[in-house]
Amino acid sequence: MRRVLAVLGALVLVTIGVVVWQRSDEPPSRYVVLQYADASELWRSGDPETPLVRQVARELATRGSLSLDKLRRDGAVVVTTIDAKAQSGAAAAIREKASGRSGLVAVDPARGAVRAYAPGEDPAVDRAGGVVKQPGPVFFPFSAAAAVQEGRALDQGDAERAVRVAQRAGVPEFADIEGTRTKLLDGPDGGLRPLDLASGYATFAAEGVHRDAHFVTHVTDVHGATLYQALDTPQPAFDRDPVRSKAIANQVNEVLRNDPACGNDLWMACREGVWPTGTRHAWFAGATPELSVAVLVGEDEAGGAVDAGLPKAVWETFLEKLRP
Repeated sequence: MRRVLAVLGALVLVTIGVVVWQRSDEPPSRYVVLQYADASELWRSGDPETPLVRQVARELATRGSLSLDKLRRDGAVVVTTIDAKAQSGAAAAIREKASGRSGLVAVDPARGAVRAYAPGEDPAVDRAGGVVKQPGPVFFPFSAAAAVQEGRALDQGDAERAVRVAQRAGVPEFADIEGTRTKLLDGPDGGLRPLDLASGYATFAAEGVHRDAHFVTHVTDVHGATLYQALDTPQPAFDRDPVRSKAIANQVNEVLRNDPACGNDLWMACREGVWPTGTRHAWFAGATPELSVAVLVGEDEAGGAVDAGLPKAVWETFLEKLRP
């Protein structure tokens, strides 16, 4: 028995020695954890980086001067604006209606918070924020607001002024597209992304008040200290005078709410992008004071034409999945 105890004691000492050596020479790994808005886990370092994770990383780098590498070294919790139910519903709507060829973004107009970011099922193509396409008819609210500013009929907005209106409403001048700084709305063939369109329509839904679309609420370190906090910076978008900006937004909203595509929701303002036969992409955008949603559907697997009704079908399915 004494011999057995001696052996066990030696094993314990060796084991303790190994543990102590590991702790002194190999510090415990730190993790970056991304959480949904309800604090449930969305992602943690070591998992594959999705387009959503890359958007969060880009925002932290540009707005908070925080890189994922630095956060990994120290450990951090990143609380995002993403709603778990909305995110799941957006991915399911794309899967069910558009075979993954669609991108969907939903933004809260009252806060600028991105509630859902669904880039499609192809991990190599981010159709929510990494693809730039001509907006076509869904660009109408921006050109209409430009026309109101100039005292013209709603269908007579100046193109250059309309671009400036779109930028004030939430469309950035440049965006990072697959690592390339790309100018949006550049000339007559210029395009934008679902992320930009959802943000722009959110400004109209918020009656002319723009808030920057964002993915992160706040970041804390492993001890709970705040490393970053998103700021609410509302700005009148269509005129320096908030009352005038609200009036312009509501004049455009009234037209959008009368679009038959919006259905029976009196608060829904929407527009769809219907192209002639042979189109390679189509849009649908709809917004209420609670949520602004933009959907893009690209070409089919063989590169053929897109059914112009698919974006609306994705949008309707997404809204159904949000219902209790």
